[in-house]
Amino acid sequence: MSRIRIAHIITRLCKGGAQENTFHTVRLADRDRFEVSLISGPTSGAEGSIEDRVASTGIEVLREATLVRPVSPARDALALAGLVRKLRRGRYHLVHTHTSKAGILGRLAARIAGVPILVHTPHGNIFDGYFSPWKTRLFIAAERRAARWTDRTIELTPGGIEEHLGQGIGRREQFVSIFSGIDLKPYDEARARRAATREALGIRPDQFVVGAVGRLEPVKGFTYFMVAAANIAERAPQACFVHAGDGSEAGALRSQAGGLNGRVKFLGLRDDVPALMAAFDVLVVPSLNEGMGRVILEAGAAGTPVIATRVGGIPEVVREGETGLLVPPRDASSIAGAVLSLAEDPARAAAMGQAARRFVAPKFSLENMVMRIETLYEELLQEKHIDGRG
Repeated sequence: MSRIRIAHIITRLCKGGAQENTFHTVRLADRDRFEVSLISGPTSGAEGSIEDRVASTGIEVLREATLVRPVSPARDALALAGLVRKLRRGRYHLVHTHTSKAGILGRLAARIAGVPILVHTPHGNIFDGYFSPWKTRLFIAAERRAARWTDRTIELTPGGIEEHLGQGIGRREQFVSIFSGIDLKPYDEARARRAATREALGIRPDQFVVGAVGRLEPVKGFTYFMVAAANIAERAPQACFVHAGDGSEAGALRSQAGGLNGRVKFLGLRDDVPALMAAFDVLVVPSLNEGMGRVILEAGAAGTPVIATRVGGIPEVVREGETGLLVPPRDASSIAGAVLSLAEDPARAAAMGQAARRFVAPKFSLENMVMRIETLYEELLQEKHIDGRG
């Protein structure tokens, strides 16, 4: 039997949960069964890039130079034509698209190219916090249309399915929920180096470290984190704040932190997230919109409790009162109150971290994620009576 040819399409390979998910799905694919290609637009933006990591594993990226994140009718038309050419040339049995922009153009290209199976993973949604109202309506309309051509849509959580159905996107039978997995080994090693990492960051043993990791973009809600930090600092002298990541709001947030007398460390882009997660006493995820919140799983793998907003798929990966605490979005006061409750009760914070570790491992492993995705592929191949020949 010949191998099944699969193409994954994503807009860019910046640092982010969608990109990590896509990269590992390609990297860990069963090469005896599947011949896998990765198609991406150029990587740009302040969030950093995983291009070097992708290349180091021997994965060749088929570049579509006109596939970019912003809406641009002229470039989008060129990207569509380029994707159609690539898909026809590759004679793929299955196309798996990732994120909204690549999902819309990629699925249309696959339909034009005659690809028999279309799978899409939104990695969240664009319904809130990303675009202006008119552009959001445009994307929702395009998602509704593209859903008609899609065999399966993979949501990271069951809640993501309900959000899409609530917008009139797709039919319930088209959806399946498959979490985004993480590699647990680096977090095991990081936990053993916790004290050394804290020392390297200039953190005293008695300090309570409130951490945050993510893109400094409006949808991630870090302005509310900074307001909460000012409140926490007044009431908890032992608290300090650490953020890893970059983005368009970096300058504004640094200015916002100016009144905290150096108690906030902005680390910028980092490649040692497991070590940082293990060094934190609590992770704050103040997102306004989140498909699942990969950083929540990363914190759990490191044995760190989470305080996160009750949006998107987050409530399905934070067990309220057991592995962390949930707060309303855009509510700095609630964030501060939740952090202070754990800072004042270290035993409770430690117990939550241990529960988070038990919750994450091994259910959310990369291997489990890829196995479930490939099982879905096999089901679709059987439905379409495709065996790989031809």
